[in-house]
Amino acid sequence: MFRTIRIHWKKSLFAFCALSYGSKWSYDRYQANKIRAFYCRQASLLGAQNIPSMNRLTRIAVLLNGKAMNGKAKSLYDKTIFPLLHLIGLDVRVYRLDTITDTDGMTDLLTNKIEPNELSALMIVGGDGTISELAPHFFQSTVLENLPICIVPIGEHVSFARSLFPVTDKKKLHDDISLLCESVFALFNGKVITKPLLKITMPDTNDKPIYASTLDFGHYTRLEQLQKRLWYFSYLKYPISSIYHFLTTSVKSVSSSEQPAITYSNPCSGCLRCQPSLMDEYNLSQQQQKEHKPSFFSRIYQSKHSNIKTVKPQLSLPIENPDCGIEYCMNPTKQPIQIWAKLNNNEHNIQVDISDTLERFNYDKEKYPKQSMNVQHIRFNPNIDLIPKQMLINHDKFKENEEKKYPSECQIELSEKTLKFIEINQDLLLTKQSTLKSTIHELEEDALEKKGIFLFSRRHQQQQHA
Repeated sequence: MFRTIRIHWKKSLFAFCALSYGSKWSYDRYQANKIRAFYCRQASLLGAQNIPSMNRLTRIAVLLNGKAMNGKAKSLYDKTIFPLLHLIGLDVRVYRLDTITDTDGMTDLLTNKIEPNELSALMIVGGDGTISELAPHFFQSTVLENLPICIVPIGEHVSFARSLFPVTDKKKLHDDISLLCESVFALFNGKVITKPLLKITMPDTNDKPIYASTLDFGHYTRLEQLQKRLWYFSYLKYPISSIYHFLTTSVKSVSSSEQPAITYSNPCSGCLRCQPSLMDEYNLSQQQQKEHKPSFFSRIYQSKHSNIKTVKPQLSLPIENPDCGIEYCMNPTKQPIQIWAKLNNNEHNIQVDISDTLERFNYDKEKYPKQSMNVQHIRFNPNIDLIPKQMLINHDKFKENEEKKYPSECQIELSEKTLKFIEINQDLLLTKQSTLKSTIHELEEDALEKKGIFLFSRRHQQQQHA
């Protein structure tokens, strides 16, 4: 045997690599199926409980983008998400977004076909591009705007979904099967939070605003694109991409040479300048408190017959921030070569990173030379020559309009309205042990009862049956 391996060493090496890859793939698939089986058992327990109808979801609409993740989103949804929804016993209606080609069809789907008045929640299966496509329709409808949205992150880029999920060591969220399953259980044990989106407006193109989660513009963005295209060079893709960028592209400022200034305004948590309606809300709350002030006898009667006290939050007197809306100009002598804009955990500002130095052989994104600041909005005139290859919105190239005209001005700010998203519970049902080979520990019944998700455990069901 050893003599044969030594003679045919090329074939032996190829067979060893193929066997190792096949074994790793089979083991990962076995672990994924084991995780799915665990969550299916928990879903069947949840579906078997007698929960009052007022506390249980009746109908949810699943908006599925079949083109996400190179067309694999549908198969991953059928394997992981659909069995859990079926075992829980929800009334699920699935709608394919990739079959709709025009804006009118999308509007008809979201306003009529899904029957938003009958829904209790929405589930979006896709990435950042799917959320950006649906956001304008959500903001136009008051019903959809107030529905809680559960995101199942199946896509190439899921920057927005990472803020709603626990921290994971996976580069792509859809590779962590447990987090995909937890997104279904978040309909019951998740937390509803309100979050805005980035609103990107380009006035001279007469286009509608673009709602996104990230905007990247500059030479570092171009380098990262080249590294993805040269993936087959493994670690050599970093120096090769730097050399190629040095030979083919000259370093230019991302702002226009005619108007190089970049203006911004400091963040504001809400005042009379940016939100004039705050004074009306304050006056209305004060008037309601005066009208509904209980008398002495009603307080005594209520204290004897009711133990529930409804506490309404008192609104503070709104003030006017003198710094709100005032634009500041950055140092005009510096020529920025990269701008990053993304959502922050604070819903009143956005995070903007600006770099004026290009280090070609620096491949750590966290160590890029940059200046970070939180702003309310930022406005600049982009360099038209760099837009086709170096501007990414939601990690996708900027698409020119029908007139094939690139914008001469770009303004980034937070959207005026917010949407309700479901945040995943940090205390996962599935516990993991961080070793070289990840093992799965079955969740004990006592730990399951402490989470307060299910009413009875399997042990109690067996005792009642006996």
